[in-house]
Amino acid sequence: MKYMTSYFLIIALFLPLPVHAEWDFSSHSIPVEDIRGGGPPRDGIPALFSPQYLTAKEADGFLKPDEKVLGLTLKGVSRAYPIRIMSHHELVNDEIAGVPYLVSW
Repeated sequence: MKYMTSYFLIIALFLPLPVHAEWDFSSHSIPVEDIRGGGPPRDGIPALFSPQYLTAKEADGFLKPDEKVLGLTLKGVSRAYPIRIMSHHELVNDEIAGVPYLVSW
């Protein structure tokens, strides 16, 4: 019985797994064989660690009046992460008053 369990596990590892989300390729304008992957490679977008900050007055010359930011207020401290910068980094590892957090875009 001990060996049967081992064989069962080995066989199970080689069986194809069911696909939970199938893509419908029946309607497309580009031949499927011409579709290629793209974008940066794995770990090709560097996260930010210990970011530098500007005061609101300094940021006035850097940010446009209608520029979108991700905002956070924690323990009375506010931070703004411009989407224009987040689009190049996607992740910011930061800390306020000893509380670590991650901003993701």
